Amino acid sequence: MTRIVGTVVIGLLAGLGVWFYSRSEPPPADDTSSTLKADWLDDLYSQNPRDVEAASEEVAALGARALPAVQAALRDPNSEAERIKGALKACGIIGQAAAPAIPEVAALLSEPGVTSEAAIALSYMGKEALPPLRDALKHSDPIVRREALRSIGKLKDRAPLDMSVVMPLLIRGLDDPDPSVRAVAATYLGIIHEVPEEAVPALARTLTDADAEVRRSAAAALASFDADALPALPALQRASTDRNEDVAREASRTIVKLQGTRERLP
Repeated sequence: MTRIVGTVVIGLLAGLGVWFYSRSEPPPADDTSSTLKADWLDDLYSQNPRDVEAASEEVAALGARALPAVQAALRDPNSEAERIKGALKACGIIGQAAAPAIPEVAALLSEPGVTSEAAIALSYMGKEALPPLRDALKHSDPIVRREALRSIGKLKDRAPLDMSVVMPLLIRGLDDPDPSVRAVAATYLGIIHEVPEEAVPALARTLTDADAEVRRSAAAALASFDADALPALPALQRASTDRNEDVAREASRTIVKLQGTRERLP
């Protein structure tokens, strides 16, 4: 009987030891419970630049391991705006490794207050971000269309994207009902300055746009095409007498640059 009691006691003590060890043992390396607290989500939009820098470095070091916290913040309907912005900024820092979060980020494109941040994040997240950005170009809100088009322009080199995919979207943007979208389209045609046989005639036509900022953007964009923009000189000369001083000044600058280019031609 004594032997039986001793065996039971030893068994209980062993069980207690296992229980105590399991309670005191640190969580596995891949446990995300601490990551989900993610103080860096709030620090990414801190007023303190040092906090922002430290949080950005932490996110960069975590890489894809930061995604559980990022996606949890984006999915949480109770997340405050600054925390959501922090999660979107984190997606931009993580870059293409954050592609699994594209659906959550894309869903925020139409949310007032974070449209720009969501679009910027998508511009870093790889080719898979193109479909939701392209779909956003059909949105009824011009701010959504504008920021989506801007991010497509950025994504072109970051992903990268083939110009045959991007060019039709930018040229179509020149005909958008909203002038801010048209101005972005003209600007990014100049930034990218490829396929001049399509871009230059489209920009030359835009020099007669009803909105002065769109006309100015088109004149500035043409300057980036150098000799390839020489066919647009007649349209630029007409624009140099534009009723808007900024447009006339920008067109004149581009004319001077193109004429210099022409003189250097063999």
